[in-house]
Amino acid sequence: MTPGTARPGKRTTAPGAAADGDFRRFWWANTADALGTQTSGLALPLLLLALGTPPAVVGTVAGVSAGCGILAGPFAAVLADHGARKRVLVCAALVSAGAMTWVAVGALVGDPPLWQLCAAVVVERTATSCQEAASAGTVATLVPPDRYPRAVSRLQAGEQAGLVVGPALGGALFQLARWLPFLADALSYLASALCVAAMRADLHPRRGGPAESGSPTASGAGIAAAGRRFLRELGAGAGFVRREPFLRFVLLWSTAMSLLLAALSYGTIFTLRDSGAGGGPVGAVLAVAGAAGLAGALLAPRLAHVLPGARLVITVSWLMVAPTLGLALTTRVWAYALLFGAISLLLPAAAVVLQSRALEVTPQQLQSRTGTVLATATGLAAAAGPLAAGGLAGTGGTDRTALCCCAALILLSLWSTARAPAVLRKEAV
Repeated sequence: MTPGTARPGKRTTAPGAAADGDFRRFWWANTADALGTQTSGLALPLLLLALGTPPAVVGTVAGVSAGCGILAGPFAAVLADHGARKRVLVCAALVSAGAMTWVAVGALVGDPPLWQLCAAVVVERTATSCQEAASAGTVATLVPPDRYPRAVSRLQAGEQAGLVVGPALGGALFQLARWLPFLADALSYLASALCVAAMRADLHPRRGGPAESGSPTASGAGIAAAGRRFLRELGAGAGFVRREPFLRFVLLWSTAMSLLLAALSYGTIFTLRDSGAGGGPVGAVLAVAGAAGLAGALLAPRLAHVLPGARLVITVSWLMVAPTLGLALTTRVWAYALLFGAISLLLPAAAVVLQSRALEVTPQQLQSRTGTVLATATGLAAAAGPLAAGGLAGTGGTDRTALCCCAALILLSLWSTARAPAVLRKEAV
């Protein structure tokens, strides 16, 4: 998440137990955020469907709101890389808490209009995008490079734990009262803000590596010069990704996977709802997938030691094809749980390898901006996933989403087989 380095005269990170304590607070902030997001993430499409919204519109709401929010991330990344990291993290979490509280109140007092839900989700997505941008690089600040894989794995495990508990909790709370999942999400954002505020480490990035273009604020150069300088700062992360072959590979592979997983997730919801499953069974399927992802995240560092980085990424890509095809051939809840769980089990190993290596090759003063370039691309792809799933479900049946994702996975696997060995010569762990 966020790099934090010292101003002159201050320690970069607290040694020993203090640094470990900051990482634990950071882990709790991420885990609470993931838990709340997954809780309301299941409830939102269920609420829209319960209000009579067609699946295509549900997918459009989710996709457009995510896409709008992502646009704010690069601006927050510039501020974070220049010292406003903790303030952005805390303020963004508080804004998200307010947006989810508004949804909860609307669902409590009656049937909230579509415009209210859209507005709240756009605000929450925008704030979350800023939060994620400011978070990029924190691992590089709080832990030494030899511990990157373990730290990334632990963070992924926390997020996967949210995937385990969140959907089941969201489905259960939705059946009790449809406003409860959104209140839970608001409380999770508040907890995240408190954890970040309690961190002791200075979250300013260390300087070094490629020279930066300067501060985002101009001193006596005028508004036009300040604007040009800010635009150069804004493009620094994209320029670094463009020059680094490994990061280009991560960008393309992660973007494709993000699109496919988002489409499969919403395809799962549409398929199971169409077959008569309620919020509880749908939540249970996603919870099983989250549990498998948690196991995959915990096993990822060990698998990365057994298989070289390129071979692991290629193997994961090909192994995901079969269970994706299986999703198109069944509507049974238990089968969906097993197949989607298999996909979730496989993915974290490749993700840990790629993320750990990305931390190593990126200078600290570019961590947020480089991370935001990757997050923006994957986020836009994830925003397109619900749109694609909703459109396919509305025109060709719910099984078409899985079939299209399977075909796309085959193409991605072929490309990974050809490209990964060249860009992953150096071991990620």
